[in-house]
Amino acid sequence: MAVKSKLEKTYKVKYQDGYYIFKLNSLLDEKNVTKNSVKNKKEIDFNSMQRLIKGDLTRLDLDIIAKLCNELDCKIEDIVEYRNEK
Repeated sequence: MAVKSKLEKTYKVKYQDGYYIFKLNSLLDEKNVTKNSVKNKKEIDFNSMQRLIKGDLTRLDLDIIAKLCNELDCKIEDIVEYRNEK
C-alpha cells in the first residue's frame, strides 16, 4: 500500500526489507510540467503514468522510464528510488 507524503508529493511503498519512493509527481511540479503534456508528447498511457506516480505497479516499464527521463532531463532515481531499511 502506498503512503503519500503531503509535503513532497511522493509515494512510499513498502517492499521486502525496504521501500520504494515514487517521486514523479514531485518532479513534474519541480519542472513545472503537467502530466498531460508529458503523456501526450511522449505517447505514454495515462493509466501507466498514474501507476508510476502512485507506486501502484508490480514492475517498472523501462520504455516509459526512458521516455520520462529524456523529456524531463533527469535520472531514474529522480523518478523512483529504493531504500533498504537494514
